[in-house]
Amino acid sequence: MEVSASRDMRVLIADDQREVGRTLEDLVRACKHEIVGVVGSGFEAIQAYTRLHPDLVLMDYRMPKLNGATACRFILSKDPAARIILVTAWSSSDETSASGAVAILAKPIDLERLNAALNSVAETLSVPSPAETPIPEVSFQQDLIDYSQPVPQPSPVVPPSLEMSFQVDAPRRIISNKAGKRVRSRLS
Repeated sequence: MEVSASRDMRVLIADDQREVGRTLEDLVRACKHEIVGVVGSGFEAIQAYTRLHPDLVLMDYRMPKLNGATACRFILSKDPAARIILVTAWSSSDETSASGAVAILAKPIDLERLNAALNSVAETLSVPSPAETPIPEVSFQQDLIDYSQPVPQPSPVVPPSLEMSFQVDAPRRIISNKAGKRVRSRLS
C-alpha cells in the first residue's frame, strides 16, 4: 500500500496504555505525519493541546479520570477549530458521537484505515499553493493633508478661575452693649 498525505500534519496522541500509544505513533509516522507528543490521559491531552497546538489529536476514548470524549469537548470549547479523532475498542456510543470528534476509529487500527482518516483531515487543512492564491488589489487614497501649509496651533486651555463668588453667612456672636443688653452682631 502506498502511503501519502496531502499535507504533513502535527499530531498529538493521547492513550493511557503506553504500548498502544507507541503503536499509534509508529503508524502515524508511517503515514508521513509529525508526532508532537504522546500523553497518557485526558488531562494531559488538554494541557498538551494548549501548549503545542497540533493539527490533529488522536485520542483514546477510555482513559482513567477523564475520558477522551470529555477531553474532546473541553478542547473544542476552547478551540472550535480543533480536529480530534477518537480511538476506541468499544462500540460507538451516543456520548462518543456527541463529543464533536471529526472521526471515530475502532481498535485495532490498521494502517490503511488510519491513513484514510489522516488524509481526510489533512485535506481540510490544505493551504492553496501560491499560484492559486489571489493577489489582493492595492489601492491608494489621495492624502487630504496639505503639507505645505503651517499646522494651526491649538487654542490655549484657560483653567477655570479659582476665585469663586458666593455668599457666605457670617457666624453671629452675641455681645453686650454698654447698657448690658445682649445684642447679636455679625462677624465679618
